[in-house]
Amino acid sequence: MAYDKTEVSVVKSQDAIRRLIYAHRGTGVMLISHPPREGFEAMVMIGEQSFHVRVMATCKDVSSDKYGIKRTGNSLTNTLDQEARRVWRVLYWHLKALFEAADSGVIDIRDVIMPYVVLADGRTLSDHVVPRMAELTRLEDTSRLLPA
Repeated sequence: MAYDKTEVSVVKSQDAIRRLIYAHRGTGVMLISHPPREGFEAMVMIGEQSFHVRVMATCKDVSSDKYGIKRTGNSLTNTLDQEARRVWRVLYWHLKALFEAADSGVIDIRDVIMPYVVLADGRTLSDHVVPRMAELTRLEDTSRLLPA
């Protein structure tokens, strides 16, 4: 799994996320740790408008090893710490990739940040769309997929 063995501390990844957001005219970064969920919220400028975004990731359950044996004590603590380092490193690289795609002009920032925009009800656009994806993407007329 990506970054399984990272030694980069959670604090260093969080600081790098904060710097990326500020470098892209973002403000108000809030780091969130609500196990098993980890992530951040920020205000991000898109054009001249500020948007509230939330990016969250879920830590995998590491309470047992691959053989199903429950971890305890230092073993559990160390494994939980490693999982937190992994998740925050993934969040950093994900955000960096989003900004690099937008900065290079390959993808419009609105296209890559849209799922993370927090709406008036406190849920992200993705929170609204994902449960309805099958319904929203069902095509009645498949001929639109074929070249003219």
